[in-house]
Amino acid sequence: MAKGAPTPKPQPTKPSGASPPSSSQSSTSSRSIGVVRGTIAQGEKIGIYGPGGIGKTELVASLPQVGLDPLFLDLDQGTMGIDVARATLDDGSLAYSFEDVRAALQGIALSGDFDAIVIDTFSSLEDRIREWVIDNVPHEKGRMVRRIEDYGFGKGFSHIFEAAMLILQDLDAIARRGIHCIVVCHQCTEKVPSAEVDDYYEYQPRLQSPPKTGKLRERVFEWCNHFFRIDHDRSVNDDGRVAKGDVRSIHTVRTTTAWAKHRTIPNGREFPEVIPYPKGSHELWDVIFGEE
Repeated sequence: MAKGAPTPKPQPTKPSGASPPSSSQSSTSSRSIGVVRGTIAQGEKIGIYGPGGIGKTELVASLPQVGLDPLFLDLDQGTMGIDVARATLDDGSLAYSFEDVRAALQGIALSGDFDAIVIDTFSSLEDRIREWVIDNVPHEKGRMVRRIEDYGFGKGFSHIFEAAMLILQDLDAIARRGIHCIVVCHQCTEKVPSAEVDDYYEYQPRLQSPPKTGKLRERVFEWCNHFFRIDHDRSVNDDGRVAKGDVRSIHTVRTTTAWAKHRTIPNGREFPEVIPYPKGSHELWDVIFGEE
């Protein structure tokens, strides 16, 4: 139970000679249920995505500016020029396999030495999971496959989805210990069908989202408490063309052109829809982790 949460009052147990429920009574469970009121403290689950080179890793690496020490699982090797802590293998390698990531999440991150664990990026982790599935999960007929499509009928994508759920379970266990979990994703553009207007394009995190099986993109988005998108500001010229500016911003709410969201934060602060992100800024972390 989280620190500071009230302890539920014990409920009376049923006498040993009590008769079983009749056919008209519910027989789903005989366990008594307690009640806990109030907030429950645990680590935040945060997603960040945007185009390459926009400053996703740079933003997460600024967490020490608000007193939080992050540990990176640097699958993209994007922290080479940044002074951060990275989880490594015995030989010092940063090239993680699916098994290495799970071992790191269950081991180093749970040691309590860090305030946040960062998967940079979950898009690359999906590629590692795909490799693991091909090497370890046989076809339903018993033979091994060479490509994810060889499983047939989207079954390979289901295997990737199920393996990725193990990562989210590991991260859930970390969050329950009060450690923040941050997943960084690359960005893709998806055409969205609409019954009311013309189909339109939307910026989304680059994770698999096949039409008829487990959609990892949607599941990770749902799992996160907050999911932010970083991009350059845009404006429309007099000739009607969109121009990209030099100023970066962090978007915190979903629009018709991009995924984003935020939930209530314990410090009671209001979340701006757009947060400026100039070079060196850590304003986002001030909003989430700053005091009232």
